[in-house]
Amino acid sequence: MADESYTLSGAANVLGVSVPTLRRIVAQKRISAFRTPGGHLRITSESLSRYQSGTNSPMSREPSPVLTNRRERIEELALEAQEYRAKRELEKLRREEQVEAERQEAEAEAREQAAAQRETELEIERDRLRHDRIKEAERREGERELTDFRRRWSDEAGTALAAPEYSWLSPGQRNKILEAVEAEIEKRHPADDPRMATILTRILKLLVEPLERQREAQEKRHRAVQYALKNLPYLATEAERVRVTATIRDALRRLDDNADECEMRVAAQEASQPLCIAIEKRLLDERLLEWAIRELPYWGRTDRDECRLRRECAEILEELPSAATEEEAKEALEPTISEMCQEIEDRQARKQREAQKANLIREGVAEVSHYLWRLKQDGEISIEDYWDTGLKSDLEETVREELESELSGEETTKEVASLAHDIIDDELD
Repeated sequence: MADESYTLSGAANVLGVSVPTLRRIVAQKRISAFRTPGGHLRITSESLSRYQSGTNSPMSREPSPVLTNRRERIEELALEAQEYRAKRELEKLRREEQVEAERQEAEAEAREQAAAQRETELEIERDRLRHDRIKEAERREGERELTDFRRRWSDEAGTALAAPEYSWLSPGQRNKILEAVEAEIEKRHPADDPRMATILTRILKLLVEPLERQREAQEKRHRAVQYALKNLPYLATEAERVRVTATIRDALRRLDDNADECEMRVAAQEASQPLCIAIEKRLLDERLLEWAIRELPYWGRTDRDECRLRRECAEILEELPSAATEEEAKEALEPTISEMCQEIEDRQARKQREAQKANLIREGVAEVSHYLWRLKQDGEISIEDYWDTGLKSDLEETVREELESELSGEETTKEVASLAHDIIDDELD
């Protein structure tokens, strides 16, 4: 198209030459060119086509006015078209720039709003953090004050309990009171500080009063127990005292703490009375058993005799009524004691007879030598028979066996000697 034009670089590309070469060709007027209002050099497509076809040679003569006017008109139209296109392009660029500017402005505004929003949020977050820090500081300060408050009044409670008026409290009671006081202090706040001394005094009084009543009741019970224990038999064992004490305490526990000391003593005596009777019965039984042992013959009794007598007498005493007197008990034991004494005496007499019999047998055996000597002197036996040890041993064994079977132990020495002589005579015959 006639109104088309090229830039220097575009025309150089079409011709296949460099831009400086194209500038030189234009300067030689071998290609027609014009300048835009902006001062840029442009080449028409018609001139470029003529140069390519070889018809664009330097003019040897001036062109005609009509042709010149036409060319000028074409160039003007081309320039106007280019200016129009340039204006459209410029307008388009302006619109695009305006749109881009508006976009950038919107983005900038959005960024500013986002930054403002972020700054607002950061400020809110900073305010919240400051508020939280203040609250945390206030909370810690409150906790510290509360801790100091509770510790101070707990120490005050411990100091109050260390007073001499509470010295009777046991460690366990003291700990329980402190735990109750601390539980009450836990319910209080530093605002209660002006009233805490009065509150602490009232709490201690409420906690100690029941313990004090219990202590007074316990002391009354203890005195009642000691009073009852004094009435026990002197020889009561420690185990019996412990059993009586436990029985009395069990009876006193059933009484109200408000019972007076007289009522407690009566209750203690009533509870201990059966055990006292049992102790007295035991002591009486022991005295009677010792008496029964002393009644046995001193010589000839053995440990077995004493154990047997104790067992039999204990069985008799067990069957007697608890109200039986000492004389009645002795009367009940006398037959058993007499029987045991008779058995011991009989056994002792039997032992004496056996011992006497053994002595008589030894004397009878010894009589063998004397009697053989007398027979030798009388000529009844020979000297050889007298010195015959085998004969002598046989005679002694025979005499021992005969005397063992015939003697009772009550014979006299002469009777035994005569009996031994008869045995020897029989054997020699």
